[in-house]
Amino acid sequence: MKRETKYFFQIFTLLIVFYSFSLGAEYYGKNIDGIIFDGVAYSYSTGRYYYFWVEFDNEEGNIYFSNGGKITITLDDEEIEDPTSISGYDYKHSVFWELEINDLK
Repeated sequence: MKRETKYFFQIFTLLIVFYSFSLGAEYYGKNIDGIIFDGVAYSYSTGRYYYFWVEFDNEEGNIYFSNGGKITITLDDEEIEDPTSISGYDYKHSVFWELEINDLK
């Protein structure tokens, strides 16, 4: 019984490790976490566009604005299909954002 439990935990640990490596923002199958991109963000709260830099980290995007502000959004989907339409939500401020990234076109 101990041997079976030991193998179960080893397999379970390996599955968790493999799953954690598969997470991340992707564009055409390429992981883009940790790379800084620039673009324009539209706020559904203010109805305005803002210039920004973004760095993806798994399902989140850390957005830095030219005025020094910073927010973190949770991406609707980690697999980015259209870099001109990346949707996310800022839970801290309860705001939907639409991102357009220039460097991924």
